[in-house]
Amino acid sequence: MLEAEIDGQYKGYKDGGIRENNPSGAALSEFHSLYEGCSDYPALLLSVGTGRPDHSQDGFAATWSGPLSHVPFVRAALEKRAVIQNLLIKYTEGEKQHAQMREHARGEHTWYKRLNVTDGLQNMALDDWVKGEWQGKKDVPGGASLTRMETVTEAYLAREFDAKIDSYAPPFTMLQQAAEKLVRQRRAREYEGGEKWETFVGKHLHRLDRSDSSTDKTAAS
Repeated sequence: MLEAEIDGQYKGYKDGGIRENNPSGAALSEFHSLYEGCSDYPALLLSVGTGRPDHSQDGFAATWSGPLSHVPFVRAALEKRAVIQNLLIKYTEGEKQHAQMREHARGEHTWYKRLNVTDGLQNMALDDWVKGEWQGKKDVPGGASLTRMETVTEAYLAREFDAKIDSYAPPFTMLQQAAEKLVRQRRAREYEGGEKWETFVGKHLHRLDRSDSSTDKTAAS
């Protein structure tokens, strides 16, 4: 929990990703509520994961060779612990939601795509922020975490197609296709124009020139 003073009162804030750690389903639901009758699906729904989870502890307790492993109540406790671990893994992973989204979109070759590092982030906490070296500088806040994420991401984008994980193309191809579609959508919006596009690009925002007293007075009024 993060505590902060807001308007003279201390308030606590918790992570909001309890139910929607993979919010792709929520995003699609919002799209349908906003554009009902206009389109059956978005131009692009890009889901970016925090790394595929570690499934090595799925299931129940593994064989433990400790001195008390044969004692019934010890084994029962170990099995309960394994079940809890398994539930926590399932509670935080987004792969199930990804599978549902991919099925709904009938693959990842049209409007739905997901980029998610395959290996290297399984045991990395979501709030990991370890000081260390980053881009040639030492003792950078979060430097060790950033270096690790960049290293595994580069390896992920450089790997070949994996039929066990990928639906039709390797990660780098998926990234290229998503980028191209985003650019095409931006160009189309720019061409169409309109009030929403002008607001999006900040056309109505004006830079305040503090050397101009008249501007300051206008802004103050």
